[in-house]
Amino acid sequence: MGFLFLKPSKISEKNIIRNIIEKKEIGKQEQLSDIFKKDKVWGTLVYQSGHLKGPKSISAGYANYTKREKNSATTDYMLASLQKGYTATLIQMLIDEKKISMTTKLSQFYPEIKYSTKITIRELLDHTSGIQMGETAPKVMLTSDASAVEWTIHHLKSTGKMYWNYSNANYTLLAGIITKVTGKSYAEILNENIIAPLKLKKTSELDNSIINNAAKTYNYGSNGVLHAMSYELVSSELGCGNLYTTPIEYFKFVSALQNNRLLSSAALNQLTRNRLEAYSGGYYYSPTGQRADGVDNGYFDFYYADNVKHNSMILMLNKGISDAQGRSMIQQIENILTA
Repeated sequence: MGFLFLKPSKISEKNIIRNIIEKKEIGKQEQLSDIFKKDKVWGTLVYQSGHLKGPKSISAGYANYTKREKNSATTDYMLASLQKGYTATLIQMLIDEKKISMTTKLSQFYPEIKYSTKITIRELLDHTSGIQMGETAPKVMLTSDASAVEWTIHHLKSTGKMYWNYSNANYTLLAGIITKVTGKSYAEILNENIIAPLKLKKTSELDNSIINNAAKTYNYGSNGVLHAMSYELVSSELGCGNLYTTPIEYFKFVSALQNNRLLSSAALNQLTRNRLEAYSGGYYYSPTGQRADGVDNGYFDFYYADNVKHNSMILMLNKGISDAQGRSMIQQIENILTA
Protein backbone atom coordinates (compact mmCIF):
# COMPACT_ATOMS: atom_id res chain seq x y z
CA MET A 1 0.00 0.00 0.00
CA GLY A 2 1.47 3.31 -1.02
CA PHE A 3 1.58 6.48 1.02
CA LEU A 4 0.30 9.79 -0.23
CA PHE A 5 2.46 12.72 0.79
CA LEU A 6 0.70 16.05 0.70
CA LYS A 7 2.70 19.17 0.14
CA PRO A 8 1.93 21.75 2.86
CA SER A 9 -0.18 24.52 1.43
CA LYS A 10 1.09 28.06 1.38
CA ILE A 11 -1.90 29.05 3.47
CA SER A 12 -1.02 26.61 6.26
CA GLU A 13 2.61 27.76 6.18
CA LYS A 14 1.49 31.35 6.54
CA ASN A 15 -0.76 30.41 9.45
CA ILE A 16 2.10 28.66 11.21
CA ILE A 17 4.36 31.68 10.76
CA ARG A 18 1.59 34.01 11.88
CA ASN A 19 0.96 31.94 15.01
CA ILE A 20 4.66 31.96 15.88
CA ILE A 21 4.82 35.74 15.48
CA GLU A 22 1.64 36.24 17.52
CA LYS A 23 2.92 34.05 20.38
CA LYS A 24 6.23 35.90 20.36
CA GLU A 25 4.39 39.22 20.39
CA ILE A 26 2.23 38.17 23.35
CA GLY A 27 5.39 37.23 25.23
CA LYS A 28 6.93 40.61 24.48
CA GLN A 29 3.80 42.45 25.62
CA GLU A 30 3.95 40.59 28.93
CA GLN A 31 7.60 41.60 29.34
CA LEU A 32 6.76 45.22 28.49
CA SER A 33 3.92 45.24 31.04
CA ASP A 34 6.36 43.93 33.63
CA ILE A 35 8.54 47.03 33.11
CA PHE A 36 5.65 49.25 34.23
CA LYS A 37 5.10 47.06 37.29
CA LYS A 38 8.79 46.89 38.20
CA ASP A 39 9.29 50.64 37.87
CA LYS A 40 5.94 51.35 39.59
CA VAL A 41 4.91 53.97 37.03
CA TRP A 42 1.62 54.95 35.43
CA GLY A 43 1.31 55.86 31.79
CA THR A 44 1.19 54.55 28.24
CA LEU A 45 3.64 53.03 25.79
CA VAL A 46 2.96 53.07 22.05
CA TYR A 47 5.44 51.14 19.97
CA GLN A 48 6.07 49.70 16.55
CA SER A 49 8.57 47.02 15.68
CA GLY A 50 9.72 45.97 12.22
CA HIS A 51 7.37 43.02 11.71
CA LEU A 52 4.26 44.61 13.24
CA LYS A 53 1.44 46.11 11.22
CA GLY A 54 0.45 49.32 12.91
CA PRO A 55 1.44 50.47 16.41
CA LYS A 56 0.70 48.51 19.59
CA SER A 57 0.07 49.99 23.03
CA ILE A 58 0.37 49.07 26.69
CA SER A 59 -0.95 51.18 29.57
CA ALA A 60 -0.76 51.06 33.34
CA GLY A 61 -2.35 53.00 36.16
CA TYR A 62 -4.90 55.76 36.10
CA ALA A 63 -5.43 58.95 34.14
CA ASN A 64 -7.80 60.01 36.91
CA TYR A 65 -7.48 57.99 40.10
CA THR A 66 -10.51 59.59 41.79
CA LYS A 67 -12.80 58.61 38.89
CA ARG A 68 -10.92 55.32 38.34
CA GLU A 69 -10.31 56.26 34.70
CA LYS A 70 -7.47 54.14 33.37
CA ASN A 71 -4.65 55.33 31.12
CA SER A 72 -4.84 54.34 27.46
CA ALA A 73 -3.36 55.16 24.06
CA THR A 74 -6.12 57.77 23.66
CA THR A 75 -5.53 59.51 27.00
CA ASP A 76 -4.41 63.14 26.72
CA TYR A 77 -0.98 63.84 28.22
CA MET A 78 1.01 67.06 28.28
CA LEU A 79 3.67 66.89 25.56
CA ALA A 80 6.19 69.04 27.43
CA SER A 81 9.29 69.51 25.25
CA LEU A 82 8.10 67.01 22.64
CA GLN A 83 6.06 69.97 21.36
CA LYS A 84 9.22 71.53 19.97
CA GLY A 85 9.05 69.16 17.00
CA TYR A 86 5.71 70.71 15.98
CA THR A 87 7.02 74.27 16.28
CA ALA A 88 10.15 73.44 14.27
CA THR A 89 8.01 71.83 11.56
CA LEU A 90 5.88 74.98 11.27
CA ILE A 91 9.03 77.11 11.00
CA GLN A 92 10.38 74.90 8.20
CA MET A 93 7.06 75.24 6.37
CA LEU A 94 7.45 79.04 6.47
CA ILE A 95 11.00 78.64 5.15
CA ASP A 96 9.68 76.47 2.30
CA GLU A 97 7.21 79.27 1.51
CA LYS A 98 10.19 81.69 1.48
CA LYS A 99 8.59 83.88 4.15
CA ILE A 100 11.69 83.51 6.34
CA SER A 101 15.03 81.72 6.05
CA MET A 102 17.44 79.96 8.36
CA THR A 103 19.56 83.12 8.37
CA THR A 104 16.70 85.51 9.18
CA LYS A 105 17.68 87.53 12.24
CA LEU A 106 15.69 87.63 15.48
CA SER A 107 15.96 91.43 15.39
CA GLN A 108 13.48 91.48 12.49
CA PHE A 109 10.77 90.48 14.97
CA TYR A 110 12.07 91.24 18.46
CA PRO A 111 14.74 93.96 18.23
CA GLU A 112 14.44 94.67 21.95
CA ILE A 113 16.28 91.43 22.77
CA LYS A 114 19.98 91.94 23.35
CA TYR A 115 22.20 90.54 20.57
CA SER A 116 19.10 89.90 18.41
CA THR A 117 20.97 91.24 15.36
CA LYS A 118 23.33 88.27 15.68
CA ILE A 119 20.76 85.55 16.45
CA THR A 120 19.30 83.59 13.53
CA ILE A 121 16.34 81.25 13.10
CA ARG A 122 18.84 78.39 12.79
CA GLU A 123 20.37 79.21 16.17
CA LEU A 124 16.96 79.36 17.85
CA LEU A 125 16.09 75.94 16.40
CA ASP A 126 19.38 74.44 17.58
CA HIS A 127 19.57 76.11 21.03
CA THR A 128 22.78 77.90 20.04
CA SER A 129 21.36 81.43 20.33
CA GLY A 130 23.06 82.30 23.61
CA ILE A 131 19.63 82.74 25.19
CA GLN A 132 19.07 81.34 28.67
CA MET A 133 15.97 81.21 30.85
CA GLY A 134 14.79 79.34 33.92
CA GLU A 135 11.24 78.13 34.51
CA THR A 136 9.59 81.03 36.28
CA ALA A 137 5.80 80.73 36.55
CA PRO A 138 3.54 83.77 36.16
CA LYS A 139 1.23 84.58 39.07
CA VAL A 140 -1.80 84.14 36.81
CA MET A 141 -2.45 82.11 33.68
CA LEU A 142 -1.45 83.86 30.46
CA THR A 143 -4.28 83.92 27.95
CA SER A 144 -2.68 84.92 24.64
CA ASP A 145 0.30 84.16 22.45
CA ALA A 146 1.51 87.74 22.82
CA SER A 147 1.45 87.61 26.62
CA ALA A 148 3.45 84.34 26.64
CA VAL A 149 6.08 85.84 24.32
CA GLU A 150 6.18 89.05 26.37
CA TRP A 151 6.68 87.02 29.57
CA THR A 152 9.54 85.14 27.94
CA ILE A 153 11.25 88.28 26.63
CA HIS A 154 11.01 89.87 30.07
CA HIS A 155 12.58 86.87 31.84
CA LEU A 156 15.17 85.56 29.38
CA LYS A 157 18.86 86.40 29.42
CA SER A 158 20.63 86.90 26.10
CA THR A 159 24.35 86.31 26.65
CA GLY A 160 25.78 86.73 23.16
CA LYS A 161 27.65 83.44 23.65
CA MET A 162 26.51 81.24 20.80
CA TYR A 163 27.23 77.81 22.26
CA TRP A 164 24.68 75.06 22.85
CA ASN A 165 22.41 75.69 25.82
CA TYR A 166 18.95 74.15 25.99
CA SER A 167 16.29 76.78 26.68
CA ASN A 168 12.51 76.78 26.21
CA ALA A 169 12.74 80.49 25.42
CA ASN A 170 14.15 79.71 21.96
CA TYR A 171 10.99 77.90 20.95
CA THR A 172 8.58 80.41 22.47
CA LEU A 173 10.33 83.05 20.37
CA LEU A 174 9.97 80.80 17.30
CA ALA A 175 6.26 80.45 18.07
CA GLY A 176 6.04 84.23 18.32
CA ILE A 177 7.78 84.56 14.95
CA ILE A 178 5.20 82.18 13.45
CA THR A 179 2.39 84.45 14.65
CA LYS A 180 4.11 87.60 13.37
CA VAL A 181 4.85 86.16 9.92
CA THR A 182 1.38 84.68 9.39
CA GLY A 183 -0.78 87.18 11.26
CA LYS A 184 -2.54 84.21 12.87
CA SER A 185 -2.34 82.53 16.26
CA TYR A 186 0.00 79.62 16.90
CA ALA A 187 -3.04 77.37 17.42
CA GLU A 188 -4.53 78.38 14.06
CA ILE A 189 -1.32 77.67 12.15
CA LEU A 190 -0.85 74.39 14.00
CA ASN A 191 -4.39 73.35 13.11
CA GLU A 192 -4.09 74.32 9.43
CA ASN A 193 -0.75 72.65 8.81
CA ILE A 194 -0.56 69.66 11.16
CA ILE A 195 -3.73 68.89 13.11
CA ALA A 196 -6.25 69.05 10.24
CA PRO A 197 -4.09 67.34 7.56
CA LEU A 198 -3.29 64.45 9.93
CA LYS A 199 -6.87 64.34 11.27
CA LEU A 200 -5.76 64.64 14.88
CA LYS A 201 -8.82 64.89 17.11
CA LYS A 202 -7.29 65.22 20.58
CA THR A 203 -4.30 67.51 20.04
CA SER A 204 -4.69 71.04 21.40
CA GLU A 205 -3.18 73.77 23.53
CA LEU A 206 -3.94 74.13 27.22
CA ASP A 207 -7.56 75.16 27.84
CA ASN A 208 -10.36 74.41 30.30
CA SER A 209 -11.30 71.20 28.51
CA ILE A 210 -7.72 69.96 28.79
CA ILE A 211 -7.55 70.89 32.47
CA ASN A 212 -10.71 68.86 33.12
CA ASN A 213 -10.03 65.83 30.91
CA ALA A 214 -6.28 65.25 30.50
CA ALA A 215 -4.42 62.72 32.61
CA LYS A 216 -3.67 64.03 36.08
CA THR A 217 -0.14 63.66 37.42
CA TYR A 218 0.56 61.75 40.62
CA ASN A 219 3.38 61.64 43.13
CA TYR A 220 5.70 58.70 42.66
CA GLY A 221 5.34 56.11 45.41
CA SER A 222 1.80 57.19 46.21
CA ASN A 223 -1.47 55.52 45.33
CA GLY A 224 -3.32 58.51 44.00
CA VAL A 225 -1.80 61.62 45.61
CA LEU A 226 -1.88 64.41 43.04
CA HIS A 227 1.40 65.99 41.94
CA ALA A 228 1.54 69.79 42.34
CA MET A 229 0.48 71.32 39.02
CA SER A 230 1.27 74.84 37.76
CA TYR A 231 -1.04 75.67 34.88
CA GLU A 232 0.38 79.19 35.13
CA LEU A 233 3.78 77.85 34.05
CA VAL A 234 2.24 75.78 31.25
CA SER A 235 0.40 78.84 29.94
CA SER A 236 3.75 80.61 29.51
CA GLU A 237 5.30 77.75 27.49
CA LEU A 238 3.97 78.72 24.06
CA GLY A 239 5.49 76.53 21.37
CA CYS A 240 7.56 74.50 23.80
CA GLY A 241 5.28 72.94 26.41
CA ASN A 242 1.63 74.05 26.29
CA LEU A 243 0.41 71.35 23.90
CA TYR A 244 -1.47 68.19 24.89
CA THR A 245 -2.04 65.07 22.81
CA THR A 246 -2.50 61.32 23.06
CA PRO A 247 0.33 58.82 22.61
CA ILE A 248 -1.30 57.47 19.45
CA GLU A 249 -1.72 60.95 17.94
CA TYR A 250 1.88 61.83 18.72
CA PHE A 251 2.84 58.60 16.96
CA LYS A 252 0.87 59.77 13.90
CA PHE A 253 2.61 63.16 13.95
CA VAL A 254 6.17 61.95 14.35
CA SER A 255 5.66 59.17 11.79
CA ALA A 256 4.33 61.69 9.28
CA LEU A 257 7.26 64.02 9.98
CA GLN A 258 10.00 61.40 9.68
CA ASN A 259 8.37 59.80 6.61
CA ASN A 260 8.07 63.07 4.65
CA ARG A 261 4.31 63.45 4.80
CA LEU A 262 4.58 66.91 6.40
CA LEU A 263 7.89 68.07 4.94
CA SER A 264 9.69 67.02 1.80
CA SER A 265 12.89 65.04 2.15
CA ALA A 266 14.91 68.14 1.22
CA ALA A 267 13.04 70.28 3.76
CA LEU A 268 13.51 67.73 6.56
CA ASN A 269 17.20 67.50 5.71
CA GLN A 270 17.47 71.28 5.92
CA LEU A 271 15.66 71.38 9.27
CA THR A 272 17.81 68.62 10.74
CA ARG A 273 21.04 69.54 8.94
CA ASN A 274 20.92 66.15 7.20
CA ARG A 275 20.24 64.50 10.57
CA LEU A 276 23.56 65.69 11.88
CA GLU A 277 24.57 64.02 15.14
CA ALA A 278 23.27 66.81 17.36
CA TYR A 279 20.06 68.56 18.47
CA SER A 280 18.09 70.15 15.67
CA GLY A 281 14.47 71.01 15.06
CA GLY A 282 13.15 69.47 18.27
CA TYR A 283 15.04 66.17 18.17
CA TYR A 284 18.40 64.70 19.07
CA TYR A 285 19.80 62.85 16.05
CA SER A 286 22.37 60.06 16.03
CA PRO A 287 23.77 57.78 13.31
CA THR A 288 21.08 55.20 14.10
CA GLY A 289 17.98 57.28 14.81
CA GLN A 290 16.43 60.12 16.77
CA ARG A 291 14.94 60.84 20.17
CA ALA A 292 13.22 63.53 22.21
CA ASP A 293 12.20 63.78 25.84
CA GLY A 294 10.35 66.17 28.08
CA VAL A 295 9.62 66.59 31.78
CA ASP A 296 7.09 69.10 33.08
CA ASN A 297 4.74 69.27 36.06
CA GLY A 298 4.95 65.56 36.79
CA TYR A 299 4.67 64.41 33.16
CA PHE A 300 7.54 62.39 31.69
CA ASP A 301 7.50 62.00 27.89
CA PHE A 302 9.91 60.09 25.67
CA TYR A 303 10.21 59.36 21.96
CA TYR A 304 12.85 57.07 20.53
CA ALA A 305 13.30 55.58 17.07
CA ASP A 306 16.02 53.21 15.90
CA ASN A 307 16.14 53.41 12.11
CA VAL A 308 18.50 50.43 11.87
CA LYS A 309 16.48 48.00 14.01
CA HIS A 310 13.22 49.59 12.81
CA ASN A 311 11.81 50.12 16.29
CA SER A 312 9.99 53.24 17.44
CA MET A 313 8.36 54.00 20.76
CA ILE A 314 6.53 56.75 22.61
CA LEU A 315 6.38 56.56 26.39
CA MET A 316 4.18 59.03 28.29
CA LEU A 317 4.03 58.82 32.07
CA ASN A 318 1.78 60.65 34.52
CA LYS A 319 3.41 58.99 37.53
CA GLY A 320 7.18 58.63 37.43
CA ILE A 321 10.24 59.74 39.31
CA SER A 322 12.81 61.14 36.88
CA ASP A 323 14.04 61.62 33.33
CA ALA A 324 16.72 59.00 34.05
CA GLN A 325 14.07 56.44 34.99
CA GLY A 326 12.24 57.03 31.72
CA ARG A 327 15.39 56.68 29.65
CA SER A 328 16.19 53.44 31.43
CA MET A 329 12.71 52.16 30.59
CA ILE A 330 13.21 53.11 26.93
CA GLN A 331 16.42 51.08 26.84
CA GLN A 332 14.67 48.09 28.41
CA ILE A 333 11.85 48.39 25.87
CA GLU A 334 14.34 48.55 23.01
CA ASN A 335 16.05 45.40 24.28
CA ILE A 336 12.76 43.51 24.41
CA LEU A 337 11.66 44.62 20.94
CA THR A 338 14.94 43.57 19.36
CA ALA A 339 15.22 40.22 21.17
